[in-house]
Amino acid sequence: MDPQHPTPGRIRDVGPGGTVTAQQNTTEFPVIISGGGPVGMATALLLARQGARSVVLERNTSTHCGQSRAITVQRDILALFDRLGIVNEILDGGASWSLGRTYYRDQEILRLRWPARGEEVYPAFVNFPQFRIEELLHAETARSGLVEFRHGRTVVGLRQGAASVIVEAEGPAGQERYTGAYLVGADGIGSTTREALRIPFDGWPAEGRFLVADFEVDLPLAVERRLWFDPPFSPGGIVLMHCMGKRTWRIDWQIDADVDEGAVLRPERLGERVRNVIGDRPFAVLRANTYTFQQRRARRFREGRVFLAGDSAHVVSPFGARGMNSGLEDAENLAWKLGFVLTGQVDPALLDTYELERIRAADHHIQVTGETMRFMTPADAEGKARRDAVLEAAAADPTRSDRIDSGKLYEPHPYTASPLTLDLEVDGSPRSARPEDPTRAGVPAPDGFCQVSGSSGRTTLRKALGGAVSLLVAPAEGGAGHDLAQRLARVPTPTGVRRHLLTRPGTTTQVPRGVDVISDSTGALVRAYTGPRDRLYLVRPDCYIAVRIELAAPDALAGAAERALDILMPRMQRIQR
Repeated sequence: MDPQHPTPGRIRDVGPGGTVTAQQNTTEFPVIISGGGPVGMATALLLARQGARSVVLERNTSTHCGQSRAITVQRDILALFDRLGIVNEILDGGASWSLGRTYYRDQEILRLRWPARGEEVYPAFVNFPQFRIEELLHAETARSGLVEFRHGRTVVGLRQGAASVIVEAEGPAGQERYTGAYLVGADGIGSTTREALRIPFDGWPAEGRFLVADFEVDLPLAVERRLWFDPPFSPGGIVLMHCMGKRTWRIDWQIDADVDEGAVLRPERLGERVRNVIGDRPFAVLRANTYTFQQRRARRFREGRVFLAGDSAHVVSPFGARGMNSGLEDAENLAWKLGFVLTGQVDPALLDTYELERIRAADHHIQVTGETMRFMTPADAEGKARRDAVLEAAAADPTRSDRIDSGKLYEPHPYTASPLTLDLEVDGSPRSARPEDPTRAGVPAPDGFCQVSGSSGRTTLRKALGGAVSLLVAPAEGGAGHDLAQRLARVPTPTGVRRHLLTRPGTTTQVPRGVDVISDSTGALVRAYTGPRDRLYLVRPDCYIAVRIELAAPDALAGAAERALDILMPRMQRIQR
């Protein structure tokens, strides 16, 4: 769909009585963001890093949700938080872990490890409460100077035309009107943006309800995820326990769907539940709430100039940490594309790929978590009997534990089927995607420590490349890449496209102006990116590898770079830097 000419009949004019009424205030921003949670704020901050202004309309008056909610942050999202400037607080204050234990009653039946893949920059997972993530994002976003927050605003209607979208919001002083080029609906499972566009939210509610409590206690336990089926301290249910940081823990209990919320949240009842798990030791409950969850996806993630992201676009059960993590990938996928369109670097047709890429990712996460929930919280007696039979078999024979689904934890979904992805063999034929290949086109760029010419100190590859389109050349195994860098410097590129040469640790290479040397600090990057021939990579601003081309000869670089840029930035005039 061309956003300059939205499809007739799909543009809504929504408001009281079906029309846009008079407002007290009129404000114009390039991007309007409905929802000030992690996804909305990350979108605003990523846009600000590209120089794009936005306004965030948030229904609540607080700057954070006040609950731990989505606590598990996966390593690729930690890399994003590093680029956003908040990762150190999360690493310092959170609890990193790489081991999950599953129990049936009081017997351990499954142990899962997430080992490091080479020299990893970040832990596999870090537990850190969502409200603290929101506080950090809010502070960093406010410091950007390009984002305005409007708390206490509820979106009540919108309309869009060929060049703008108008949003009505109910604020403390009455109705307000906001005009922008685009609207991002990051306003959660009950999204008024999605409802205003009348986009169906297909799916089903998951069986079961959960009680969660955060508490302080000194426990002589390792930082691991512990999951119990039918434990002695909560017969017939599921209990999940996590450490969230120094002396801070969280327990989730499955409870009856019709239980009285006030009763289960009474301090004496809550205290009894906690003591049943941790024993008779001093503790203090910090916060508690109940929740239910659903498996749903919006039928569309885009309507003209309006986009859905995060829980407004897709929701899944929490047992797999695929909610906030995947929502933040929505934010980064959309933000760089919007930023590039707003600054005139790419054709607006690029925005079509947001829905294509992220719907496929959402469908994958819904499928995986759906299978988990059908195992963990079966909807009927027959399903429960099948689950219990699997658990009994694993308790009797550890070799049969592979049938237990205790939650497949989040990993980014590859964009191998995207029109922005191209992987070519040395003869120019398409390379088949092999899951074991760490630098195949369509996956996040493997990260590692490095030094960049002209900069002091050590950084990471993703921090060096993030936020821009980058041509990265890796010389063949054993090569220094001097001639390759000379040829790369002569490749015409659009303004803003960066050129990089990857070198081995300790290599001294003179390169021409316009090419930055990325010196691998540990050897992990060279092992991942190099092969028997010279290679060209095109890395997207969200640090996904868009293009990989094996170069048949050094003089093939110019043509390969032209083809790579045409995949990501079509119809752009090549401007020599």
